[in-house]
Amino acid sequence: MTRSMRILCLALELVLAAPAYAAPGLVLKIDAATQRRLGVVTAPLVAERRSASVGAFARVLDPGPLATLDSDIAAAAAALAASQAEASRARGLNAADATVSKRTAETAAAQARADAAKLLLLRRRVGLEWGPGLAALSDAQRSRLVADLAAGRAALVRIDAVGGVPVLRGAAQMDLGASRAVAALLGPARNGDPRLQSTGVLGIVRGAQALQLGTGTVAPATLQTGAATDGVVIPRAALLRTGGRTFAYVRRDAASFERRVVVDGRTDPAGLFAAAGFRAGEAVVVSGAAQLFAAETPSHPAD
Repeated sequence: MTRSMRILCLALELVLAAPAYAAPGLVLKIDAATQRRLGVVTAPLVAERRSASVGAFARVLDPGPLATLDSDIAAAAAALAASQAEASRARGLNAADATVSKRTAETAAAQARADAAKLLLLRRRVGLEWGPGLAALSDAQRSRLVADLAAGRAALVRIDAVGGVPVLRGAAQMDLGASRAVAALLGPARNGDPRLQSTGVLGIVRGAQALQLGTGTVAPATLQTGAATDGVVIPRAALLRTGGRTFAYVRRDAASFERRVVVDGRTDPAGLFAAAGFRAGEAVVVSGAAQLFAAETPSHPAD
């Protein structure tokens, strides 16, 4: 008889011999000898802290169009300053002794208004094309950013996630393989991603990692969507799923096990992170859980 057949026979014997069974929240009692034959092994849960996060990807944008727009804004601002000064001089000379005609003064004032309208449009284009985060920067701040982008001291990235990005402020972690980079979020992007049909966010990476981010580079990213929460990580080996619910067996004492449902468990590389329902120090079954479940299911189907 193979080992798996022996384990199944033991589980069936247990069902017939023990009237107690473990519906969720109740207790299954098994003596130590049977536990050994079923291969039951437990491991203590360790306190962990996790932040709610969502997987995304970051794409490095070409800063050229932003640099061109910034240059146009600087030129328009200079033109406005000159036309305003000319309009002021013309108005003053016309009022003093009519050295300049009223028509000339009015033409100079009209040119100043036209230059002001052009500058306003260019500044609005920053928000229309690059989003409110960049639009909120002053001309001096935006020019310094463009200078940093040109010098490789910064990189402009767009971060997208399936279903949209749930956060607009804070930072995103970018996985660059041998290192990680932090992208400070500026705010929502102005244009949607045609493949994901969602609006992402813009971010700025500064420091040495910026030099690794050439235009078009794509890297996995993680966005933190909530504050850190205390809980435990239930190992993958301890998890069983049935009836649309996930649960684990928790040792109550030397001969008792409780089948406990995992409520609102968050995916973790090691299993599921649970902020409630399980406590650090509790021992969960990491081997033999399926055999314990088999002991209760033949005559008492799981919920």
